[in-house]
Amino acid sequence: MSDYTPILPQELITDILLRLPGKSIGQFRCVSRPWLSLLSDSHFIKSHSTLLSSHDPGKFILVSDSDHTLHTITLTPSTSTSSNTSSTSRQDAVARKISFPQCPDKWETVVGSCHGLVLVRTDERSLYLINPTTLERVKIPSFPLALDPSASFSMHGFGYDDWTDDYKIVTLSYYDTDNEHEPDCADTFVDVYSVKTRTWKRFDPSPYDHAVPDLASGVFLNGGLHWLASDRSEGYPSVIAVFLLDGEDFEEVPPPSSLDRGKFVFNKLVVLEGCLGIVVDNYNDQVDVWVMKQYRVQESWTKFTINVHEDTDMLKPICKLRDEEIVLEKDDEKLVLHSLRDGISREMVVAGLPDTFEHGVMTFSETLLSPNFYSLNAEMHNSEGQIEA
Repeated sequence: MSDYTPILPQELITDILLRLPGKSIGQFRCVSRPWLSLLSDSHFIKSHSTLLSSHDPGKFILVSDSDHTLHTITLTPSTSTSSNTSSTSRQDAVARKISFPQCPDKWETVVGSCHGLVLVRTDERSLYLINPTTLERVKIPSFPLALDPSASFSMHGFGYDDWTDDYKIVTLSYYDTDNEHEPDCADTFVDVYSVKTRTWKRFDPSPYDHAVPDLASGVFLNGGLHWLASDRSEGYPSVIAVFLLDGEDFEEVPPPSSLDRGKFVFNKLVVLEGCLGIVVDNYNDQVDVWVMKQYRVQESWTKFTINVHEDTDMLKPICKLRDEEIVLEKDDEKLVLHSLRDGISREMVVAGLPDTFEHGVMTFSETLLSPNFYSLNAEMHNSEGQIEA
């Protein structure tokens, strides 16, 4: 195979390979040494991940509430490409359990997703960076200055810093008001982990109050991790705070002008089609979803409304498909397909889906990018993962 001369131009072969699923790319590494070299090249891997993320509606990953196992969900081709809300007999997706035999911890929640890599937290508060496609994993070392989890609250975010070509984990933590360690401390500590250098660093406390009922993960978009928080000025108005991964400091994103600045901190942030969104529960039979079409341009916020049933406690958009359809997470136990055209919703038919799952369903795209991308000395197990049908 080493003397094989391709009939097609190499540029065309590369372009075709860039459009294949991640698992297929992994299999094709065995074709020849030139292909092994090409498909293992860091530039190819990054280009493949970027292209697939921009065209593929992606897959979902979640944690089962019953046995704390990880599951990935793959949409069927008919669901991801055509209108399907009127169908009740078609299978929409397939869920599969993924496991790492050498990992004794139980998974607690999915924290973040970026370029096909997923950050997951265990019930022991350990953080793992995993690739659900290649089943590689890296355990993130604990930070010596981290607050005692029994006396504090914490939120995490995961994203990519294009300026330094580095993936970063951001942890926001603050003491419980009833703690015995620092009863008068009201600061929110900001700790950043660099996947590239494998080091933690503590920055100045956040200028905002992050003590909110929903300890949500940071929403990654445009090089920053976004959280809903409160300004510490009089009245504690709500803000959209963004921690910029390149400058490693906080700024603000203007919210919709019509939202109540006193309480939109209690809502949820999402990303839909590459745009920042706010999910506003009106506590009736409607949920408003605001989408910022142009990042940081306040006038670009647009709104659409989803009608919900009375027995629905929580509704969160996960992703938007073709034909104006949205996948929704309902009450941590169901996935719903909603049509923006006619307002029709129906429960998705997902083979193998756990009865209930932890809040934190996220999308990811197939990638060959390794969580051990920057360091060969990291703790990685790339041959022990298993996918159960």
